[in-house]
Amino acid sequence: MSATLTFIRINLAKLLLLIGGISALLTWYFTTPEFGTVFNTFNTWNIDITLFTLFTGLIVICMRYFRGVREKTPGIWMFELYGLILIFAWIIMGTIYGMYSDTYQTIFLSTKITLHIAILGQLVFFMISGAYRTFRLKSLRTVAFALSAMVIIFMNIPFVQNGWAGANAFSYWLLNNPQTGGARAVVITGGIGAVVLGMRILLGLEKGPSRVTEA
Repeated sequence: MSATLTFIRINLAKLLLLIGGISALLTWYFTTPEFGTVFNTFNTWNIDITLFTLFTGLIVICMRYFRGVREKTPGIWMFELYGLILIFAWIIMGTIYGMYSDTYQTIFLSTKITLHIAILGQLVFFMISGAYRTFRLKSLRTVAFALSAMVIIFMNIPFVQNGWAGANAFSYWLLNNPQTGGARAVVITGGIGAVVLGMRILLGLEKGPSRVTEA
């Protein structure tokens, strides 16, 4: 790709992101129709791009799975065939019944909940491993973290709540007061980090999202 096309591709994306972000912010503080029109236009573009991306991704996945099934790739072609069957089955059901119909939603939620429970069951082992590494008492900070977690766990044990009438209230107080303060600090920090990252992307300091690999 020539240097001119690379420059246009990178800076055009930044310009669209900047205009779209500013228009979204202005609609929160100003109610003039002009700002709303600009924001709605960019939002419509975003929806169109998203649909085009999903459609392109569907074609690429189907082509890859078809090739894997045709060549019978060892160990995975059965799963690719199963994925193809599911893709076309859901497309046909969505076309016939409609995405928001009771039949479609019932089938979708029943399948999703079952898979969700299975995935959570697998994640339990990783959660136990992560908790073990996190709660190793190597510093004052990890001690405070472990004690806080143990208090919350202890207050939610059924025989503790049944034996002490104030355990439930105390547990809710911990979750709604000290925990809320810490959670809000994390949210504020994450928000500031998102703003800084967005400015770095728009200023060209963050090379990854712009796919700039040239030296």
